Amino acid sequence: MDTFIFLTLEKRAMTKVVLYSILFLSIFQFDKSTEISYQLKNEKLVYHLKMKNGKQLTVCIDKDDKYIVYRYGSKNKIELEYPKEKDLSSFQKFEYSGWSRGGGIKNSAMKLKYLAFTNNGIKYVIYDTYFSEVNKLEAGIKVMESENKVTDLKGLKKSAKGNLSDLKDKVKEGDELYD
Repeated sequence: MDTFIFLTLEKRAMTKVVLYSILFLSIFQFDKSTEISYQLKNEKLVYHLKMKNGKQLTVCIDKDDKYIVYRYGSKNKIELEYPKEKDLSSFQKFEYSGWSRGGGIKNSAMKLKYLAFTNNGIKYVIYDTYFSEVNKLEAGIKVMESENKVTDLKGLKKSAKGNLSDLKDKVKEGDELYD
């Protein structure tokens, strides 16, 4: 009788292990399936950021430097792709501005990187910034409908891939710092 109880308990424990393993693996697989990319096969990724609202942005350049493109949206839908025309003129539709100062906290070190464009009268500013004084890393998109109406879509900084400063010599140079 004791052997029977022991085998039954052992079978239940093993069943739990198998069920938990299946559950864990399915969650892991789900996470992988939500990892999406708006990068086409003929493009190289310049910058990618997952947003706190569950959406994402990508900035890509054609591998032969024929165009630059920004894409933003959810897992199932690109909500904004800019510009529509994917040709050499696209590089003139974006503006990179940035600034960097080293020296740590004593010198108020910072790194500011911005990529901006205007679509239908609305200015979009992708930002990736660091301020040493407050040890603050931030990334996201500022949507500027007017001087008084700015929406800040926060990104998950740890998810950032690539570097906006790689665009410094590829798009127009800007001088505006948005922080």
